[in-house]
This record gives sequence, C-alpha cells and structure tokens, in this order.
Amino acid sequence: MESTTPRVTVVIPCYNSLRFLPETLSAVLDGSYTDLEVVLVDDGGEDDLASWATAVGDERVRVVRQANAGVAAARNRGVADARGELVAFCDSDDLWLPHTLAAMVGRFDELSAESAADPVGLVYGWYQVVLSDGTPTGRVEAFEAEGDVWEQFVTANPVGMSATLLPRQVFEDVGGFEVNRDEFPIDVEDWDLWIRIAASHRVGLVRDVLYLYRRHDSNSSTAVDSLDAAYRRLLAKSFDGQPVDRLALRPSATAHIEKILGWQSLNDERDAQRALAYRRSARRHDPAMLASADYWRLGAAARAMALLGDRGYESIRSAAGSARRLLGLRRS
Repeated sequence: MESTTPRVTVVIPCYNSLRFLPETLSAVLDGSYTDLEVVLVDDGGEDDLASWATAVGDERVRVVRQANAGVAAARNRGVADARGELVAFCDSDDLWLPHTLAAMVGRFDELSAESAADPVGLVYGWYQVVLSDGTPTGRVEAFEAEGDVWEQFVTANPVGMSATLLPRQVFEDVGGFEVNRDEFPIDVEDWDLWIRIAASHRVGLVRDVLYLYRRHDSNSSTAVDSLDAAYRRLLAKSFDGQPVDRLALRPSATAHIEKILGWQSLNDERDAQRALAYRRSARRHDPAMLASADYWRLGAAARAMALLGDRGYESIRSAAGSARRLLGLRRS
C-alpha cells in the first residue's frame, strides 16, 4: 500500500513548455513506479500552465509558479516544494521510459542496503538522443562512472539531467543548484552539482537507457562566450584547495571542456575556425586527446564546414547520423 506522502518527487521546470510537456508528463505518470508526485515549476511562462495541469486531472501533479529566474532557480524551487524523500529531475521536453523511475529507485535501494555508512548521493542512467518527433539519431550516451567518482566527474560530465535521482536531504546539504544567470546566461550548474555531490557521496549507475533526450529547434541556445566563462569558473572552483594528485587532473579537465566548446562553436555559431582553435588548445593541455575519436571527429567536422559551408556540413552530419542509426553505434 502506498503512503499518503509520496516517496519520490519528480521536478519538471517549465517555461512556455506545452509543446512537448503533455508527452513528457504522460511518460512520467504512466511509468511502472507510482509512489510519486510531480511538481511542475512554472518559471514565469505565458502559457497558463496551471489551467492545463488542472485539466490533466491527476492529483499527483502540482504547479508552483515563480517570477522568471531561470532553470536552476526553478529546479531549486521544485525541491523546496517537494514532499518526497527522494527527488528526480526531468526536463519538460524529454521522455522517460516505462521503467525509468523504478530502475533508479531500485538501484538507490540496492546500493543503500550494501552500506549505510557510505551514503548514496546520486543515481543516474544512460540516455538516447532523438529528433523532435522521436526519431533516434543513433547516439546513446552511456558512461560507466560509479562509486567514488569525483575524479571522473571533474574531467567529464556523464550525467544526463533527466535521468537523475537523489535524496532531498543530500540536495539541501550540498546547497542545490547555483543560480548564476546574471553572470552566466548559459551556465553549467548541473555539472557543478554532480561534482559537489561526488565529493562526499557514492554515485550509483543504472546501466540502461532511461530517457530520450529530444533535440529540437527550441532547445536552450548556447552562447559560447558565456559557456566558456562558466566552464572556467567551474574548473577554478572544483580544483581550489585540492591535493596535488587531484590537481594533476586539471589539464585533462580543461582539454575536455575545450573539446565541448569546439563542438558548440561549430554547431551553434557555425564558426569552424573557433572550433579548430579550441581543438588545438585541447591538445596542448592534454596530448592524450590524440587518442580520442571525438577529437578527430571535431577536426573533420570543422574542416568540412570550412571547405563546404553550412550545407555541406549538414549533409555530412546527416549522413553520419544515418550511419549511426543503421549500425547502432554508441558514443560514451
């Protein structure tokens, strides 16, 4: 028998989200795990989310509204209003699978039973990238970091936002998401939180695809300058005061973010020369980049854009996606 207080609160930040939210919410509510509530945080949108949610007619769904403050503040507000012992996050355009929440709760319980003295701070899983209509791109993000993972988390962010579960008390203890929108219009507050959690807690992994990340023209835009500054701040903050052995990881972490910034320069700003500059800097910071397939893909993609322009680049990108779908390739 389910308790009157749900064990899990699912927080979904919303801002004029009704294009995809109906499908997202249905996927959450129709999942196999039912001891939950859903808090929709209306971050100052104009789409009358409250009336729509009332029409859904499910008592497990609540709406809280705030003046527009950004996604980090919206998630913090959702947790502040949560009743569940555990909190899960899902973005308003992503799609859970029927087993998503059950798998995360099950993994949390399994790891917690192994050692009460070594608390679990976060459980996450894999995700698949799809187009706006749900068509798979052939790309699956599948990482293997589990346990004591601070060193792995500080050099790469393996955690997809919409497949995360954590104790509400842990979220509160580490301070939640930092709200830096005034300084960084595009921030990396999720990665920052995972690193802070990993500094003092075990991390659990569900080795299965738990959600579909929908790629579409309304995804948050990326301002590369803002993202660059946010990443640099994240590195400075994460490595501040760390012992020498951990400081040795900073070049690798720097190279990783520069590779990310290279891809963002290419995909969002169509700036092949900037992408190649980030790629060169990544290699200077960490020569091990030469062993990374993604490093070589970035170089090939940037040169294709420089030579062929947007149309040629998109043709190559489309062909690569078709090959991935055909061959079932996985990137991690």
